Amino acid sequence: MKHILFLLLFTAIAFSCEKSYYTSIPDLPAYLELNLEDLTDLNPSLAYKTFTKPRLAIDKLGFGGILVINGLGESGLNLYAYDLACPVEVQSNVRVVPDKSAVTATCPKCGAVFTIATGTGAPQSGTKYYLKSYRVISSATQYIVTN
Repeated sequence: MKHILFLLLFTAIAFSCEKSYYTSIPDLPAYLELNLEDLTDLNPSLAYKTFTKPRLAIDKLGFGGILVINGLGESGLNLYAYDLACPVEVQSNVRVVPDKSAVTATCPKCGAVFTIATGTGAPQSGTKYYLKSYRVISSATQYIVTN
């Protein structure tokens, strides 16, 4: 009897889990150098900047532009980067907008909400897709956002 109950419980758990999909955003080159001036703007916790137009010839902004946020973490500067394109709409001109708290970002077209402050880009509501995230690499004088 215990084995049957265990099997039923296991089956219920396995089929009740909702799947998440990492992203539907195409892989396009992303490369952005953040110098000390950019870091000053990002110094406060939950400060963010969006980049939708290249500043330098070497800038590559992914599919819909890049969102960089100084999110939550153990140090004073915890930079996370995401593609601004909504993974539900998959259009380069439909971009998520950070909410006033900068903990989440919302798509103005479909209403999907994503967590941005923790570095995951995880969906909170309205979708199973994650925001496309980019790596942030630190060097002695700058941070580089890349894929």
